[in-house]
This record gives sequence, C-alpha cells and structure tokens, in this order.
Amino acid sequence: TGTALPTPPPPPGDLAALAELDEATLLAGLRERFLQQHIYTDIGDILVAVNPFQPLPLYGKEVSAVPPAAPRCPPAAHASPPPIPRRSPSGTGASRP
Repeated sequence: TGTALPTPPPPPGDLAALAELDEATLLAGLRERFLQQHIYTDIGDILVAVNPFQPLPLYGKEVSAVPPAAPRCPPAAHASPPPIPRRSPSGTGASRP
C-alpha cells in the first residue's frame, strides 16, 4: 500500500503571505484561486482580479441592478472658462450676461 502525499493547503487570500513569492508561485496561486472561483486575490496592498469568463454568484440582484455612478472627471485643461461678467456702460456696476 502506498502512502498518499498530503495535499498542499490552498493559497491564502493574500499571496504576500506565502513563504516564497516568485513568478511561478504567484501564477500557481492565482491559477488555484481561479479554479476555486476566487477571482479576487490580494498581493500585499495590490488587488488582482482575474476574468472568470463566466457569470459568478458574487453579487445579488440588488447590486447588479443598480447602474454604476457616472465617473467624475476633472475639467479638461482646454475647457472654456466661465464667462466674465461685464460692467454696464453706465457705470452703475450692474452686470449683464
């Protein structure tokens, strides 16, 4: 009878916790987590997301039904500045559009 080799523990959620972190162990950890349908993996303060190529039950309908908020972009450098109010010719100080 042969002795079964112990199965290695699954990779942690934070791959920076591995004893050895090189390209091979990083890719192996990501692959193993992908096969377990864990598409989000931390590596220290970096979050890696792997495309699962299939719908996963990660979010409920209440989350997926809400449209994403429009991104807030700073004004473009070439955007026109707001119009400058002009003084009336009479000198009363009233401005006109």
